[in-house]
Amino acid sequence: MRRILLTTLLLVLIVSLFQPADAQSALPGDATPLVTPVPPDTSRAIFADVTNHAQLGDARWGQDRLIGQAWGDYDQDGRYDLYLTDPGGPNILYRSKGDGNFAISSLAGQVALIDTLSSGAVFADYDNDGYPDLYVLRRNMPNVLFHNDAGKGFTDVSAQTGVGDPLDGKTASWGDYDNDGFLDLYVANWSCYPDCGRPFAGDTDALYHNNGDGTFTNVTRILGSKTGGAAFVASFVDYDNDGDQDIYLVNDEFINPVGNALWRNDGPGCTQFEQFGGWCFTEVSEAAGADTTLMGMGLAVADFDGNGYFDFYFTNAGPMVMLQNLGDGTFADVSALAGVDMNGNGTGWGTVSLDYDNDGYRDLYVALSETTSEMPLINPLFRNNGDGTFSDMTAQAGMVSDQRSLGVAYADYDNDGWVDLILGNYEQGYKLYRNQAGAGSPNARVALTLKGGGSVNQDAVGTRVTLTTTDGHAQVQQVQIGGSLGAGNATTLYFGLGQQTIQSLEIRWPDGTTQTYQNVPANIHYTIHYGEESGSREIDGTPSNSTTRTILTFALILFLLILMVALARRVKRAE
Repeated sequence: MRRILLTTLLLVLIVSLFQPADAQSALPGDATPLVTPVPPDTSRAIFADVTNHAQLGDARWGQDRLIGQAWGDYDQDGRYDLYLTDPGGPNILYRSKGDGNFAISSLAGQVALIDTLSSGAVFADYDNDGYPDLYVLRRNMPNVLFHNDAGKGFTDVSAQTGVGDPLDGKTASWGDYDNDGFLDLYVANWSCYPDCGRPFAGDTDALYHNNGDGTFTNVTRILGSKTGGAAFVASFVDYDNDGDQDIYLVNDEFINPVGNALWRNDGPGCTQFEQFGGWCFTEVSEAAGADTTLMGMGLAVADFDGNGYFDFYFTNAGPMVMLQNLGDGTFADVSALAGVDMNGNGTGWGTVSLDYDNDGYRDLYVALSETTSEMPLINPLFRNNGDGTFSDMTAQAGMVSDQRSLGVAYADYDNDGWVDLILGNYEQGYKLYRNQAGAGSPNARVALTLKGGGSVNQDAVGTRVTLTTTDGHAQVQQVQIGGSLGAGNATTLYFGLGQQTIQSLEIRWPDGTTQTYQNVPANIHYTIHYGEESGSREIDGTPSNSTTRTILTFALILFLLILMVALARRVKRAE
């Protein structure tokens, strides 16, 4: 009888150990460990200037206030490449060599645009072929769309696509406002000033609908007013969390004091715009408290306060402004309370939101061209304290003083999970700053690159990700293309975890599909494709949950067999 009971117990244990791992052990997508941060330089500042070390040339021929910097993996080798514009010389495409260095791409000549006044630039896959295309804005000349020919070349398709807007383009932003699976385009135009004297309105912006066949239709009329406010930047963002892409626009009152604009996406059904697809937008900036009138220039969109709604931070020739999204369709100006208005002591241009120290809260960086006598000319870095306020970390940031900055864009170019910055300066060219905060930091992090498919655009723009750590802190980010000023930030989402672990990760795609993962391992870069099912995977030599489970299973079986033999001997002696 004892032998039967012992055998039954052994079989039950073995069967239970071989049951499939539950959903909580599943890993999202393809996983690659993040690189261990290199030791900091002797300054031990937060950021280090590695421009020369990374083999990026810092010469800049043009002195006009036109600057553009775009991150994008044009050859799809898993590393961010970099495109830099120059209003007085050729634009340059750099290819990442994967070792922290860059080399001028063999394709650079195809996208150089020599002897033209180039300004902003951005990568986006407008035709969903898996390779990011390149859109370059120019001053009072037609903008240029380069089709990426599978990473082997670029072809100018501006004429046949119909997006060669000829005005004073500053920033291009991409978003799928009608959720048809193809990215639409918003071009923010400033003004012909001073070439045309002092106009009473800015150049008209342009909203292009992607027809899905390689062509676009200009549908700017569906927006109504405020498209002639001398704009510097717009961003597609779902500010009301209803699942579609709204548009926020930053205007410059120096030309036309109409204030910023917020267009709420109300979906199809506007018969008066039937020839433009019948899509409905309602300009709600005044009712929402988001119609700030200022010399607006740069824009950063993020959930700074962690309430699950996206806030706006924009720069100015005067006090900078942070609008807190209250979650009821309205905003409140919390600039002074948060400590990010700079007391009106600077002229700000590009700005980005990033979690530079990976503590789980979105920080701020601002590019300045001028300051008053009360503060030095150093670009400020603000650390989010997690309580609605920010601390000024400028002194520790390591940025060089006395250089007028205009553009800034972020990406983790060295794949260590600590976000880096490319900075565009007025006279001194571009500077690449490597984030050194990771050396010796106990904070964990995770990076997510999302890939669309089917009804979702290939870049997954508009996808919303909610990451919740074990302390209950929830972070929300959205894949976005276009922001800062003339910039193309990385589309990878970077989450800092502090010293917490991931409790849950929810991905809501633009078509409403959701994918949820539990207990996701940290310090890993995941590439997640729309529609793929979760499953345990090997992580580049690190045992996955299934591998670990198998090892433990055989160890326990061996232990139980030894125990069974020992018990059997005792039973035999007892008999």
